[in-house]
Amino acid sequence: MSRLFKIIAENSYSGNKRETVVLSDDSETALLGAGVSADEIVTVEEISPLDLGLAALKVRKRPSSKNMADFYQGIVECLGIGTSMVDSMGIVAMQQPSPYFRGVIGEMMRDMRSGKAMSDSMTKFPNIFTESTIAILRAGETSGDLKGVMSALAIYEERSALIASKLKGGLTYPIVVAIMSFISVMFISIKLIPAMAKQYASFNAELPLMTQIVVKFSDIVRHQPMFWVILFGLGTYIFTKRGQIMQSRYMLKFMISAPVMGPLYRKMLIARMFRVLSMLLAGGTRIGRAFEITAIATGHPEMRDALLETGQRIIAGDDLHVAFSYNQKIFGKDSPKILAYLRLASHTGAAGPILTRVANAAEAEVESQADVVNKLIEPLMLAMLSVVIGGIIFAVYFPLFNLGQVVFKGSGMGH
Repeated sequence: MSRLFKIIAENSYSGNKRETVVLSDDSETALLGAGVSADEIVTVEEISPLDLGLAALKVRKRPSSKNMADFYQGIVECLGIGTSMVDSMGIVAMQQPSPYFRGVIGEMMRDMRSGKAMSDSMTKFPNIFTESTIAILRAGETSGDLKGVMSALAIYEERSALIASKLKGGLTYPIVVAIMSFISVMFISIKLIPAMAKQYASFNAELPLMTQIVVKFSDIVRHQPMFWVILFGLGTYIFTKRGQIMQSRYMLKFMISAPVMGPLYRKMLIARMFRVLSMLLAGGTRIGRAFEITAIATGHPEMRDALLETGQRIIAGDDLHVAFSYNQKIFGKDSPKILAYLRLASHTGAAGPILTRVANAAEAEVESQADVVNKLIEPLMLAMLSVVIGGIIFAVYFPLFNLGQVVFKGSGMGH
């Protein structure tokens, strides 16, 4: 069972101290994950999550794409100056913010010291290293160009992190607006509407249909506990199952066909597809296996099926652009341009660089279009908020315009 270790390392020359927390199975692995060097005097102490305070919430946090980019790039830089792979990983482990990932790196370092290949050690951590990533690194180990493959992985992770941050940034505002809308609707339903409904009931007035609907909803919110039970249960289910929901076939199909965000999501998948395929082919992976791994890496059923069929067509003898043309619908409106690039790759025999160029172009378009979408989302969400809240307030206050007539009839003066 994993435990928390606090490692205090003091440099024997300068006397400077550094403190690192590592989540691992034993102190030996924790020392490796802390990147302890021979010129440091070390103290190891097992601690409790309570000792970390609020930081304990992030102890088991998995590394982000940015963290993975730093991991790969850091190793490449260390290898470039002649540092061994194991020592490079120890240096990079010190830079990681996650105690969990430090422990993972330490475990990998111990495996590699015992003679295990880096890619083989990664298979123990499928929640961090995907099958496609492991296959890419394995191809680099086989071809002897592990440094080049890791450099390509660093670029891939960095670009993925940049695109993801832009898309998440665009979704943050709608989520905040949705929450504010919900709070506003609940406040109006619980506080404002009952008072107005009581006032009209005293005059035996018939409310407009829109107002009746709002009043009925207010009654449900205030008097039906099951409303809150269902709301809380549904919210909890969606939150806990959000990963499965987002990866379900129906949700993925909706995401790729949705207006505005659908084309962005498609371009992101295309960029991922061609960058992974480029890395695999450059690493010497055979065609069939390269397409199988890329199909898994895309994470979308439509893309996966198309890639598997394309790979089989290439094995059967079709050129790259011809094989892809049978499933060009996966490229959407960009299919003519992408097929032209693939034709060039077939004629020049330089598939790797051409596929990388396609990936770069797709990522650049995603970034620019994401910026445009983010700018448009704010006024659209404000308009939506105005419609929702304004509609409810109108439904509540509209009867007030007839208040004089209602009072007049209620007093009998209208007869």
